Amino acid sequence: MKKSNLIALIAVIVAFIILAAAVCYPLIMLFGGTIIGMSIGTNAEIEIDSYRLCQDADGNDIILIKYLLKNTGDEPTALYYEGDFYVYQNGISLTEYNDEEELPKECDYNSEDKYRNIKGGVNYYAEIAYILESPDTAVEVEVHDYGFFNKKKEKTFVIS
Repeated sequence: MKKSNLIALIAVIVAFIILAAAVCYPLIMLFGGTIIGMSIGTNAEIEIDSYRLCQDADGNDIILIKYLLKNTGDEPTALYYEGDFYVYQNGISLTEYNDEEELPKECDYNSEDKYRNIKGGVNYYAEIAYILESPDTAVEVEVHDYGFFNKKKEKTFVIS
């Protein structure tokens, strides 16, 4: 290969690298490193802990699923930002209960707990409430956490 062709090839490669960096850098900055964070995973783990039942003011059965968030990283995070939560009865997803005001005080439920930031190195329990379709049918819970391999955790609760 002639020296002039080699120099031209090197110039094209360098120009391509500069162009790629110029296009990618603003995107990475725009998303605040989210792309990188999603590709390498997070430093938090979620466990499905337990459940409890209560009723709203209209007599609807409510199940409160308790999750444990373990923040093993340095940055604050919240339960709801670390995974996707699915709760099923007979293979059909349950509706998340969003009206905290109607739950009696005996239920001791705070819907904002799932958004509460916790510092690195802290473990925190939070609950998410769902409307039960059938008070005597098993409830299947799945969590797809946003870790490196999108870990899926499952647990079935037999309602008694």
